[in-house]
Amino acid sequence: MEKPGVQVSMPSVSIILPVFNRAQTVSRSVGSVLAQTYKDFELIIVDDGSADDTGRLARDFADRDRRIRCIRHETNYGQSRARNTGIAAARGRYVAFQDSDDEWLPDKLQQQVDEMGSLPPAVGMVYCLMWRVTPEGQDIFRAAKFGPDDGDLYRRGLMYAFRGIGIQSCLFRREVFDSCGGFDEQMKALEDMELLIRVARKYRFSCISEPLVLYHRTPDGVSQDHVRNLGAAQYILEKYRDDIRSDRSVLAAQYRRISKLLKKVGRRSGARTLKVRAWLLDLAGRFQ
Repeated sequence: MEKPGVQVSMPSVSIILPVFNRAQTVSRSVGSVLAQTYKDFELIIVDDGSADDTGRLARDFADRDRRIRCIRHETNYGQSRARNTGIAAARGRYVAFQDSDDEWLPDKLQQQVDEMGSLPPAVGMVYCLMWRVTPEGQDIFRAAKFGPDDGDLYRRGLMYAFRGIGIQSCLFRREVFDSCGGFDEQMKALEDMELLIRVARKYRFSCISEPLVLYHRTPDGVSQDHVRNLGAAQYILEKYRDDIRSDRSVLAAQYRRISKLLKKVGRRSGARTLKVRAWLLDLAGRFQ
């Protein structure tokens, strides 16, 4: 929601925050964005059909800070559609994403903008490490550290090397979405990882080896929904079928991941079958 009569300049960074029934946590998330030492940004809050007080809280923030815009879906479409709505509305040179229950440390954006500015256009995304916060405490969420000189990212992404990279830790060049598209709206889980796989086909990544995000892991989060994760993993296997099946090591990695998810949902027979297939593929690779 923009103030009538107020000229809003083009921001350097567009931050997209999808929300759905997060009245209890959205203030924490938005507050951490507003506390950034880097101030040249717009915050686009996409209310994905919330039925609680989330929408009012978002509008209150927008009334107090002209850098905030609110967009509302009357229907709950899911995170992918909400993020794509935000991307379509983004005006910045760079695009970042925040989650409705997580927090950024104050110099997160500043470090990433500085890093991106020092890199060639071939690097399309800069990310940082994250603190994982649970009721038991916090630790560093493990993620692979890719640098501008690392190649073969697409293949590594198909082998689940991007699993520890949270979308809330990423800063993208705007043209990445023009070139690679947005989030796959058919996916209900792993949509951020799938996006990174597509981006890795055309761009390189750079990691800031410092945790600058507080990732609040909750029992009811999508990352803990093994049924959804299983469906998403199977969808990725089918979507990238040709590339995956052309490489024994990649196919073995896919089978191992799906095997673990099958076991978590109680489908032990299927899990064992895929585990054996992965082992046979690895064995065949040794004698290639």
